[in-house]
Amino acid sequence: MNNRRINRLSLSALVMLVSGFFGAAQAQDILVDSSVLDQAMDVLGEKYAESAATQEEITRLANEASSTFESFKRANDNLESLLVLNAGYRRQIAAQEEQIATLDESIDSVEEITQGIPLLMEKMLSSLEQFVALDYPFRIDERMARLQFARDAIDNPDVSIAEKFRQVLVMYQTEAAFGRTNETYPDTIEIGGVDRDVNIVRIGRVSLMYQTTDREVTGAWDNTQRQWVELPAGQYRSEVQQAQRVVSNLDAPDILFLPVLAPEAQ
Repeated sequence: MNNRRINRLSLSALVMLVSGFFGAAQAQDILVDSSVLDQAMDVLGEKYAESAATQEEITRLANEASSTFESFKRANDNLESLLVLNAGYRRQIAAQEEQIATLDESIDSVEEITQGIPLLMEKMLSSLEQFVALDYPFRIDERMARLQFARDAIDNPDVSIAEKFRQVLVMYQTEAAFGRTNETYPDTIEIGGVDRDVNIVRIGRVSLMYQTTDREVTGAWDNTQRQWVELPAGQYRSEVQQAQRVVSNLDAPDILFLPVLAPEAQ
């Protein structure tokens, strides 16, 4: 309708312009055929309306295409991220599969190892018992009691294989530690066929000495003869007393001259 008004106004202006050239009579004739122009203008208006609708549709489709492209771009970015993440998961799965294969091999060998552990523990404990019997006789009752405790654990069917093996390892660790420690403690030993109360001084596994409580007799263990031997009192009495004080942390560490068996050539 707006187009039609504009077209009619334009037509009136055209008639006035024509009337100026051709006169009123000729302008009247032209107005007679104005309906044809109206139809033409209506057709043009419809074309304009259709063009506007088409442009709106084009704009809508363009907006939809832009939105679809943005969605596609986001989906493509997500896809790339998922591909990278998936590649990482594949590497982790491959590593886990290798670990599983290794564990399967270990599980297959558990039965064989379990069968061999009791014999191994028996050999280890027997070797340790022999070692203690041939070692310096310090705290012998305590050490033999620990050995018996470990053997009882091995013979007990209610104790697991792991606990049995742990007990044997604890024994080895305890015995190994004696070679790195020093100590002094009271004890009763046989000297010349008579039991005497003494103070024992142990320096690792290189020297084991005694001194009677009255400090009259000083001696050391001779591992070659497997017996206690008396030392010259004037030579070692003060040295053993000083060793007791150093080991008890009553004196500062010092250089001491103590009886030590010389190593034998193999």
